[in-house]
Amino acid sequence: MGPLTTEDQILIAVIGILMAGVFVLDLLTPLGIAMWALYVLPLGLSRWLSLRYVIWVVAGACTGLIILGYLYKPPGASFDVAVTNRSLGVVMVWIVAFLLTEDRV
Repeated sequence: MGPLTTEDQILIAVIGILMAGVFVLDLLTPLGIAMWALYVLPLGLSRWLSLRYVIWVVAGACTGLIILGYLYKPPGASFDVAVTNRSLGVVMVWIVAFLLTEDRV
């Protein structure tokens, strides 16, 4: 594995900015609104990076941000709804990551 290309570096920066933007939007909306679903955008972009493992890194980072978003959000939906919503989000992120890596072989 060689050094990162300029295109890879730009795409990594865009992915990071998108993830930060989704996290901020997630924090600004009350519990129960599935703003975390937008994490599929940076996850999908990671498919075009030359490093295969980056998809899993982005999926892990998205998972962490979904959990952090739950912990620091303003109150809204009930605990059960919020936890179920976030749990389904984590499952969705990992299914998308798996499908993206299967596409690369």
